[in-house]
Amino acid sequence: MRVPDPRSPVWVLGGAVVSGAATYALLVVVGRAVGPAGYSAFSLFWSAAIIASLGAFLPVEQVLATRTATGAWRGATAFARGARIALPLAAAAVVVHLLVWLLRDGGSPDAVAWAAVLLLVPTAAGFVWQFPARGVLAGEGRRLAYASVVLVDAGLRAAVAVALWLSGTTAVEPYLAAVACSSVACALVGRALVRRGGPAPHPGPEVADAAADGGDLRGARRAVLPLVVAMLGMQGLLNSGPVVAGLVAGTPALAATAGHLLAALTLARLPVFVTQAAQAVYVAPIAGMVHRGEGDRARRLVTRLAVLVVATAALTVVVGTLLGPALVPVLFGPEYQVARGDVVLVVLGVAAYLVASVANDLAVALGRHRRTGPAWVAGVVAAVVVALLVPDLAARVTLPLLVGCVVAGAVLVPVVALSVARLPRLPEGSRP
Repeated sequence: MRVPDPRSPVWVLGGAVVSGAATYALLVVVGRAVGPAGYSAFSLFWSAAIIASLGAFLPVEQVLATRTATGAWRGATAFARGARIALPLAAAAVVVHLLVWLLRDGGSPDAVAWAAVLLLVPTAAGFVWQFPARGVLAGEGRRLAYASVVLVDAGLRAAVAVALWLSGTTAVEPYLAAVACSSVACALVGRALVRRGGPAPHPGPEVADAAADGGDLRGARRAVLPLVVAMLGMQGLLNSGPVVAGLVAGTPALAATAGHLLAALTLARLPVFVTQAAQAVYVAPIAGMVHRGEGDRARRLVTRLAVLVVATAALTVVVGTLLGPALVPVLFGPEYQVARGDVVLVVLGVAAYLVASVANDLAVALGRHRRTGPAWVAGVVAAVVVALLVPDLAARVTLPLLVGCVVAGAVLVPVVALSVARLPRLPEGSRP
């Protein structure tokens, strides 16, 4: 049997599927172990980690991937610069997380709240190395190494959670610790892979000249900032259900109801985990094609991605509507029950997110990243209005994602379409 080349996209796609499955194993096992009310608390921590990682740190990965793919930065130098950009983001994530838990508990955090706040510190510290490493590996086309980093993170936390569940652990705190441990391990693996296999740093002026290096770093920070705004908006919307549920479900009965809804949301988000991990397959290559003036190649790839994401969104709605109400209690346990109408709202929101998030990635790859921030800010504003005005708990948990992503997608899709239309074309009669 022939082993695919380490640069083959098969590794990232396969890693995305396995990572998504491992993430689902984690969430299902935790849901079964701690019950609906405990799952609501775990979901708030998990959402904070996801919002921080994919909202604040994924932009660092994307900027490093595009700069490495175009040859502007290389190897260990790119990794070190990325870590410097990521470090203040980690500090901000911890502070915001502390404020969220204080708000949730009215200034009197319980043991779970304090564990969540303390364990986000090593979780965020792991992100400081993990995402710069992923950016360098993606930009260098080392897709086997990239997939390895992703799998260490998802696989380790799932394995620890399964072991805790089998041992009869029902407290929430050990499952929070599993997430923190996997983040640190992933960071160490990523740093080792960058140092071991990448090209040597370029010995020219960008390394030797400290002033030039500082200017280049400032330019990268400026490129990261609008992406952070956009990605925080994206992840805030995707995780709006757990956040809203965690903040408004103040009684055990409401927390249990919120846990039921969050189980349905967890089940519906499987395509999202896959597309988020797979973005390394297309963001850096499209950026490279645009940089080299290969407009026709970039256009074909964008068109294929558009067809694929629309089909995936439609399939998510159909399968979720038909099978979701029955699958939730099968996977999470009989105490989890969700009405079909609530499931429909959940899958429509996930479908809208798929379209808007891929449009965001394509805007970044096409050099239109400054347009992404305003789109997601508008989406978040719309979602907040819905969360404040809608009284029903089920609607408050499910509708913000749908409304916010429809607004963001309505801004981003035309931006991508116009950018693709402006890509250079080969002269008529030329061969690609």
